[in-house]
Amino acid sequence: MISDLLLILLKLNLAAGAAVVLVLALRGPILKTFGARAAYALWLAVPLTAFASLLPALRSVPAHLAPRTPDLRGLFESAPLLSALAVLAWLLGAAIFAARLGVGQRRFMRKAAKGQAGPAIVGFLDPRLILPDDFAARFTPQEQALIRAHERVHLDRDDPRANAVLAALQCLFWYNPLVHMAASRIRLDQELACDAVVVARFPRERRRYAETMLKSQLAEQPLPVGCTWLASGRHPLEARIALLRRPAPPSDRQLIGLGLITAIALLAAGIAWSAQPPRIQQPPPPKWPTPVMNVMLLR
Repeated sequence: MISDLLLILLKLNLAAGAAVVLVLALRGPILKTFGARAAYALWLAVPLTAFASLLPALRSVPAHLAPRTPDLRGLFESAPLLSALAVLAWLLGAAIFAARLGVGQRRFMRKAAKGQAGPAIVGFLDPRLILPDDFAARFTPQEQALIRAHERVHLDRDDPRANAVLAALQCLFWYNPLVHMAASRIRLDQELACDAVVVARFPRERRRYAETMLKSQLAEQPLPVGCTWLASGRHPLEARIALLRRPAPPSDRQLIGLGLITAIALLAAGIAWSAQPPRIQQPPPPKWPTPVMNVMLLR
């Protein structure tokens, strides 16, 4: 029903929005203390919290003891025309946003076909690496190895598929600015986490890695869905280079950070689950009186 769909969208937006605000508040300290991979993993709290908001309520109360709260489902059902228009506007906005992403993706793929785009990984079912025609001439063999290692990390972690899911969520929640804000930060933290992995594998190549990023900045092409050497759109390159200047946190601190992030995500999901209004116990149906049959014994 339309009312059920609107109620689900409302729950998802409230829970996801609250989780995004929480992650944005904790992201800086987590990044500074536990590293980029921990900051990227922190974003898992958002889908977990949103999913928990749809679970059945933990508590139930009898109907006569239920708190008097606005019945949103009843409110939606009382205005069927407005509810239908709201769903139509939501679908129309999602279609327009998806078309916008599709146009940008098609523009990128046209440039890639001419050898004017990349390095990047595109594709959802079968991700593949795209390199520009001047890749060998523009980058030294050492720089090429660093770029390939970076993109290999994206493939190993299924980041292309994660970015496709993220783009789909932006289409579904196109009207929520917090979702788009989170998407841009997620793409940045994804790149920072890849940088951390590559630098850990090549600890003596920090300077060359930063120089390679600066060289790539001049030929950056926007990629709406996928993984690029530099994130599509406006990318704070200073944050990536600044992270390269800092020593990586020790492995034991990183493990502590992952444990802390797991606890934060579970706590946020638990709060969203427990915050749901209690289920109302409907009174049992009235019992019909048991018929009594008088038996007369005739002698």
